[in-house]
Amino acid sequence: MTTHFQASASEQGAAFASAVAVMLRTRHSCRILRSHWIEPTTLVEIDHVADHPIYGEIWVECKGSWEGDRPGLIRTDTTKKAIANAVLLSTLPGARPYWLVASHLPRVGSAGEVWLSRTTHLFARVEVL
Repeated sequence: MTTHFQASASEQGAAFASAVAVMLRTRHSCRILRSHWIEPTTLVEIDHVADHPIYGEIWVECKGSWEGDRPGLIRTDTTKKAIANAVLLSTLPGARPYWLVASHLPRVGSAGEVWLSRTTHLFARVEVL
């Protein structure tokens, strides 16, 4: 029996978000406050809202999996969505530091790499897991 592509992608995304939560707790000493929270002004879904011991509340976007041909930010539409979310959230007066955690960065020389390099100022941190 084959798994439907979108169902498999959702399962992989959920597994990656869980791994990011573990990384936030162990590597950064964060406490996860909420997951899959929708910021009410922009309606952007934030994968994790965490309490960081130095920066206070941070918002974390998870983009990744360890399967498939184009995981993480290799897909340009995934990179565009991360950047669009960062732009929308940056318009808020009470915006929190916004972290992007990906399983894979865009390929060198790709449009995604160019876009991300021109917008890194929108992210407090870009990390690969």
